[in-house]
Amino acid sequence: MTTKQAIFEVIEQLPEQQLEDVLRYVQQLADRNPLNQNPPTSSSDPLANFIGAVSHGSLAANLDDELYGE
Repeated sequence: MTTKQAIFEVIEQLPEQQLEDVLRYVQQLADRNPLNQNPPTSSSDPLANFIGAVSHGSLAANLDDELYGE
């Protein structure tokens, strides 16, 4: 028996109220799964167009020297 089959067998015996709790829990797990998450788009995230725009290392390297001098 697979894990999925075992879950189904237990779920079939639960009352409706507990099924609602199970559904909420499973939805939370699915929302946290990185495979279910789509990458941001420019319509959903204004910074999505900036991703990958900087390709030359850290912009903050030696920033203190530039700002405050040494």
